[in-house]
Amino acid sequence: MPGGNQLHGGTLADFDSTDNMAKEIENAYKAARILAGITDPLPSGARANDMRMMFVAIATGVINHLKNNPKAFAVEATDGTITVDGTVTSVNVL
Repeated sequence: MPGGNQLHGGTLADFDSTDNMAKEIENAYKAARILAGITDPLPSGARANDMRMMFVAIATGVINHLKNNPKAFAVEATDGTITVDGTVTSVNVL
C-alpha cells in the first residue's frame, strides 16, 4: 500500500481503496466536467472500467516519466536560517 513518500498509479483492483494517482485523475475529471457545466454522471459498469483503465495508464505513464527523470526536479530546503538547494536523485514508486 502506498504511503506519503511513494507514487502509485493505481489499478482497477485498488482504484477506490488506496491513495493513487488514477483516482486523483478521475476526481479532477469530475471537477472539470462540473466547471464545464456537464452534469451527466460518469459511465458505470464495464464502461467505467474502460475509463478507469485509461486513468491508470495515464497515471502510470506520468509516474514512470517522473521516476526516469528525477533530476528535472529542483529542491530547496530551508530552516529559516540556512537554505540548501539540490536536485532529486530518485523518485519512490510502489
